[in-house]
Amino acid sequence: MLHVPVWSQESDPTYKTPEEGFALMRQQAADQEYALAKKTGYQLLEENPGYHDVTLYLARLYGWEASYDSAYAILDKVLAEDSTLLEAYLLGVDLAYWENDWEKLEGFGNQALEIDPDLTEVQEKLLLARQQDVRTVEKPEIIAAYSYDHFSVPYVRNWHMLTAGAILPTEIVTYMPYVNAGYHPGFEGLSGDIQFNLDAYFNLGEKNSVLAGYGFSPSGSIDFLPDHRAALEYWRVLPKGFGVSAGLRYFYWNEHFTFFTLSGEKYFGNYYISLRSYLFSKDYGISSSWYLHARRYLASKYDYISGTIGYGTSPDEPLLVVSDLDRLNALSFKLGYSRQLNPGLRFEVTLGYAYEEYDYQQYRNRYDFRTGFYFKIKKWDL
Repeated sequence: MLHVPVWSQESDPTYKTPEEGFALMRQQAADQEYALAKKTGYQLLEENPGYHDVTLYLARLYGWEASYDSAYAILDKVLAEDSTLLEAYLLGVDLAYWENDWEKLEGFGNQALEIDPDLTEVQEKLLLARQQDVRTVEKPEIIAAYSYDHFSVPYVRNWHMLTAGAILPTEIVTYMPYVNAGYHPGFEGLSGDIQFNLDAYFNLGEKNSVLAGYGFSPSGSIDFLPDHRAALEYWRVLPKGFGVSAGLRYFYWNEHFTFFTLSGEKYFGNYYISLRSYLFSKDYGISSSWYLHARRYLASKYDYISGTIGYGTSPDEPLLVVSDLDRLNALSFKLGYSRQLNPGLRFEVTLGYAYEEYDYQQYRNRYDFRTGFYFKIKKWDL
């Protein structure tokens, strides 16, 4: 039973039934008399300890006053008594949404959708939370990643690359500075390349965001990585769990290469599906590639399994090595796994395979692997 403050017992109730009391409580809140509404609520609960509608409304009152610890404490007691109460999880979604606590929103939202998968408003709020991804990490993170790419015809490629960087969130912009350092053993002379990058995510309100990025490789005659790369993309959250984006990717080696990209996405409870296309102008006209990506969320937005299937003549993103422009066609598959190992560390791994037409009616098998770790900096506030 909730503790009833002494002041809640100072006067007799001004209602005859619990329903009348609850109506009075809501009217007092509508008149912004929150203290009086809470007094009525506690009086009702003293008389009717199992009246969960009143208890949840009390938690909502504390949420409106931004007293989130008190609101969650009340909500936790309700869920301890009845873990199947949909209204409690819906209130948790609202509290987390008002507080901008995307991880709590994930938890309450997933529980609500387990009970009723057709809750459109919850799906939309989860979409907002999940689309934040690296754009709204609570604390800065350090990134350390390794990737490997291999094929054996018409020559042997064993491309190793290390990535080191950071995710630095601010109120409006999340900055991502990082360095790619690649190495190709077996080449005569210099066989490594380095690239410096800065990407930024701009949060333009609740439903709009923009990615802008630039990278520079100062290696001169060595051109594994592009001398210049740039990215620009706009995202828009739509109703009922949908989202769309449009943008471009630009690369420069000895000439300019521009890819236009479009995507559509949809959330179905704990599932996410996206379809992305890259359009690229070649000598014979416009070529395209298409990538269907699916993700199953587990405990949070950082815990999931994923799969991607792609087909087309344009290389998939990210484009890193100049020879990727030469292939004529490809059918590719990727499997991914992400896990929050502890509050300060998360882990990602991706395995990929592609069957590529690298020359006219000439085919090869291609394999790639990527793993990365994200270390949260708990004591650094930007």
